[in-house]
Amino acid sequence: MISSKRFWLAATMALLACGPVLGQGWGVGASAGLVNDVDKKFRLDEFRRHDVNAWVQFEIEEKVQLRAMFGSLKVHGANAGTTPVVDGTTRPPLPDLTDRINYGTLGASYEFWEGDYTSGLFGGIGGYRIEPEAVAPELETFRDKRETVFGLHVGVEGSVRVVSRLSVLARLTFHKIYSDAGRSLLTANAGLAYRF
Repeated sequence: MISSKRFWLAATMALLACGPVLGQGWGVGASAGLVNDVDKKFRLDEFRRHDVNAWVQFEIEEKVQLRAMFGSLKVHGANAGTTPVVDGTTRPPLPDLTDRINYGTLGASYEFWEGDYTSGLFGGIGGYRIEPEAVAPELETFRDKRETVFGLHVGVEGSVRVVSRLSVLARLTFHKIYSDAGRSLLTANAGLAYRF
């Protein structure tokens, strides 16, 4: 388990190490979208909660970007809606337990340029801070654990240039979070990116 201070220190050091590549080009962006918990199943109608994020990226060589992203997910808790069995007795289904997951990721993106349209593949590592929302005392044992953990992310993206440096983008990201409950989340985002 990584402490929050260690994660931010590591992320800051990584960004400072990128200083020499600032002359090669960098960009910023932000996006918002929906989240689907794909631990057990995938259904299109399960994109219900949300994700918001912002990032800074540096071009380390042609078509390759190093990206630091910071965001926040609001998701169902791992036990939300399940029917628990306690001491052999089946209890009523649990309510809609929710978690806030704040995250920071560091990854690389490989881009394919096709005129005004760019597509890409990306992946990397991340730190995830899971903060379950408050529940009634009798539901406390079913709530997710508050923890800071390691995770991985991979995805695909596409963008269309609107003006010379501004693009509209769509991004699909799979997050594998190594928490106590173990989470697999798929996010579908749309946003804007600006390259300097």
